[in-house]
Amino acid sequence: MYKKIIVFLILMIPLTLNAQRKSHEVGLFGGVAYYMGDLNQRKLFYSIEPSLSFIYKLNLNPRYALRFNATLASLSGSDTKSDNGYQLQRNHSFNIPLTEFAALFEFNFLPYKPESRYEYFSPYIVIGLGVMIFPTDKETIPVQPVIPFGIGMKYAINRRLGVAAEWSYRKTFTDYLDQLPPDTYTETASLDNKQTSYSSSKDWYSFAGISFTYKFALGSSKCPAYGK
Repeated sequence: MYKKIIVFLILMIPLTLNAQRKSHEVGLFGGVAYYMGDLNQRKLFYSIEPSLSFIYKLNLNPRYALRFNATLASLSGSDTKSDNGYQLQRNHSFNIPLTEFAALFEFNFLPYKPESRYEYFSPYIVIGLGVMIFPTDKETIPVQPVIPFGIGMKYAINRRLGVAAEWSYRKTFTDYLDQLPPDTYTETASLDNKQTSYSSSKDWYSFAGISFTYKFALGSSKCPAYGK
């Protein structure tokens, strides 16, 4: 599945190179982050923590854009927030800082032209590749790959300023975001032999929030009535 995603992104690059008019945007994303894993398997917006991203975007045409994010966030969780008896007995908790760098491909479902009277908003999707940096033990690599993907809605306040609401997830390849070590078992039956983590099920995390961006390198002006 992940190889197909990477191939899709590579195949889309030649299509974007035909764009004649490009513009750039810089901005900030502010919102919340939350974790899903051994301590939280189903709840959305669980134990939310703040997140902040710097955004640089290259708009290739009204449909496609390349985006680069640098994000600072925190993730937390606690067994005391569960109604599961085993989790209450395990009584594990964590709170970690997280840094992420990601390159994303952005696709607008509608032509997005901030200078146009009619094409000034669009729903969109994003997908890409990134890396996260987080605290680990001696046996876990602190830099791990992630696959970000999500949905959003953007709106042009004017020709230069834009606002967007976005909700995205990160697929990770580690089970140590929650700082639960791998299970170790002995031949002697005891309460300590009970499974504490699920290494075959990797952790996820999510961002949701609002971004504001400033657009420059607008190029030649267009007719405000028809966007041409």
